[in-house]
Amino acid sequence: MRIEGSPQEDKVFSILSPSIIPVIVFLIILWTIIVIPFKIIGYGFMPPDDALRHSAKVVSGKDWSQILVLRDDIKMDSHPGWHAILGFVHKLTKWDTHSLVLFSVISLFILFFITPVILLRYPESWLMAIVMLVIASPGIFFRTVLGRPYIVTMSVLVAISILWPRLRARKVPYGLLATLIILITLSTWIHCSWYLYILPIIAFFLAREWRAGVLLSICAVAGILMGAVLTLHPFLFLKQTLLHIYLAFGNTDTEQVLVGEFRPFLGDFSMVVAVAALLGWRALRGASNRKIINDPVFIIGVLSFVFGFLSRRVWIDWGIPAIMIWAAQEFEGFIAEKMDIFSWRRVVITASLAGFLYLSMSSDAESRWSRYKHVDFLSSENPEQAPWLPEPGGIVYSDSMGTFYMTFFKNPHANWRYILGFEPGLMPPDDLKIYRDIQKNMRTYVYFDPWVKKMRPQDRLIINGGSENKPKIPQLEWYYAALGTWVGRLPRGPEKPPINK
Repeated sequence: MRIEGSPQEDKVFSILSPSIIPVIVFLIILWTIIVIPFKIIGYGFMPPDDALRHSAKVVSGKDWSQILVLRDDIKMDSHPGWHAILGFVHKLTKWDTHSLVLFSVISLFILFFITPVILLRYPESWLMAIVMLVIASPGIFFRTVLGRPYIVTMSVLVAISILWPRLRARKVPYGLLATLIILITLSTWIHCSWYLYILPIIAFFLAREWRAGVLLSICAVAGILMGAVLTLHPFLFLKQTLLHIYLAFGNTDTEQVLVGEFRPFLGDFSMVVAVAALLGWRALRGASNRKIINDPVFIIGVLSFVFGFLSRRVWIDWGIPAIMIWAAQEFEGFIAEKMDIFSWRRVVITASLAGFLYLSMSSDAESRWSRYKHVDFLSSENPEQAPWLPEPGGIVYSDSMGTFYMTFFKNPHANWRYILGFEPGLMPPDDLKIYRDIQKNMRTYVYFDPWVKKMRPQDRLIINGGSENKPKIPQLEWYYAALGTWVGRLPRGPEKPPINK
């Protein structure tokens, strides 16, 4: 049953053409998606991890070998496309590291959330899906404001999840195939997780969508190869990506030492409840839930949930976007049955959903955004900190990746390197062993001794800890240089360290 226009609606339409309704709906959603990240960064929010090092690398103009102490078999940048894009923006605007991070946060947030708005016939259904998940798990979209290039791959997955039914057409949809190849090419070039495209391909075959599965496989292979070619070192790029996976997962004997996003999860009960509620709603409407087993998008979500027990990142970056699109298409089907596309009720519904979404995602509940503005950085421009930072040619030893992210971000042109960067597996094997021993033994100071013995006068050991917890490493002299940060260096004879205030 379709809801017909009321006399009041007809009166409005006598002034405004009905065709204006979809435009108004689109503009409301677009405006909401744009203002949310601006509101969030207005609290002083800064991503705490990779977005900092991406912007700093671009500003530094250096190769990773000039920034990190690396294994001998790490030969190239793993995100050449993203750094090329940021590099272009930097040259065009002369923005510093801070501005480039804000650009990353805003542009990638908008990219992910606007993609379904452009592709869905009833884009308010996308807002419904977002609202459903926000209610089920309020912090579920935190990763969409981190300004990292995996959001590009998430956006490509969203586009595939919406466009794939066109692959069923008897006539080969060459335009769509070209579009998918371009998207996968860009995804591969910008973000190196090209191997994960095996998940949607498997899902299509499990759903017995043979034609779509074959065509998507062709697009994936072509896009991955073209993306690798864009790096100018295709074989090295593909080889190093696989090596990176092994170094991140394959050379550890306990999950404790993995970075948080790589660790397995214990399930996501709130999402299971949300999906179960949607299935129950389908049943109440008389829609068969048996069709779900033939829906490749839903199957992508299920597969990602299962693989989340190996690494939660598969679920967060692939499963959740797939479930969102599946939910949006469920809502879209219902709206299409009940409401004319030119109904003014769409404007009311969209405005209500947009208002709720803005309030729920942009509010600074429990200081979730503003807490990041209180980070205390180490800077060579600070006259009190400068003598305690590494000297030219020095090395920063630390067991915290946060030390690398924040110090490199603030000092992109500094002439020193970091023993630990954005992935422990990239460290030289002997240093990796030292780092793993520190992790496994709960940062007991004695396990820092191998690094202390390797230190030269220009090197520094940076350890996190409160002002009352001076590191018990007597071989070094210590200075409480920033909030929660101790810097140690080899003794300098009669010279005395500055007095902490």
